[in-house]
Amino acid sequence: MKVKKWVNLLLCLIAFNGIVRAQQVLLPSVVFKENPLSHNMHITSDGKFLYTCNGGRVELGQVNKLKRDGTLVAGFSVKLDMRSIMYNAYDKKLYVYTYSRKLYKIDDLAQGTYTEVLSFPERSDQSAPALSSNGKLICFMEFSDVFLYNLKSGKLETTLHGLKCADNAADGGTAIAMDKKHLYSWDAREQLVYVYDLKGNAEKSVKLNQGFYGFSLSWANSLLWVSADGNYETGTGYGYEVK
Repeated sequence: MKVKKWVNLLLCLIAFNGIVRAQQVLLPSVVFKENPLSHNMHITSDGKFLYTCNGGRVELGQVNKLKRDGTLVAGFSVKLDMRSIMYNAYDKKLYVYTYSRKLYKIDDLAQGTYTEVLSFPERSDQSAPALSSNGKLICFMEFSDVFLYNLKSGKLETTLHGLKCADNAADGGTAIAMDKKHLYSWDAREQLVYVYDLKGNAEKSVKLNQGFYGFSLSWANSLLWVSADGNYETGTGYGYEVK
C-alpha cells in the first residue's frame, strides 16, 4: 500500500509539474519605448541596428533606426502606409510591404526614396509578411494558410495549410515571422505564439508576457518581437528569446 501511495504521489507531482510548465509565460529580453507617429507595425534588423516601420497614414510614414537595446538613433520619413519591414541580407536592403499590396525596396533611407519591386493583388492589404533568411522568399500568412513567393520572380512556390493564428487581421491573423528554421504565427488576444518548422509542422506554442498588436509579430536579432501599439502616441516594443 505504501508503494502504491508513493507511486500515486509521484504521478501527481509529475502532472502538477506539467501544468506549471504549460502555464509558464516568456518574459521579454529587450523592451523599448517608441513614438512611431501612428501605429507600431513591425521590426527588422541588419545585425547592427533595429528598424521599425509605422502604418496607418501615408503622409506620416516613417522608419525608425534604433540601437539593439531600442535606443533611437534617427527617424526617416518614408511616405508609404506600411505593414511590415524586412531586411534582406542578400542585397543588404530594407524592404517594406504596404497597404497597397505592394512590396518596395528602400533605395535611400535618409532621402526616403524607394522602388516598387512586386505587387500582390491576391494577398490581403493587412498582411504583415516576412522574408526568408536567405532573401529568396517572401512569406505571407492569411488565416491558417501560408504562401511563399519567389522574391525575384513573384511566383508562388509553396502553400502551407492548417497553421493556427487569430481569426482576424488586427489580432494577428495576417502576421507571420520567420527565421532559418521556423515559422511563427500568433493570436495577439491570447498573447500566444505558435511555432512551426519550415514545412508547417507544429512544434510548440509559447505565451508572451507583453505585446498585443497583431501586425507586429517579427523576427530580428535572434529575438521574436511584438509591440503594444501607441495609436499615435508612445508604443512599446518587446523582444523575446524563444528556445
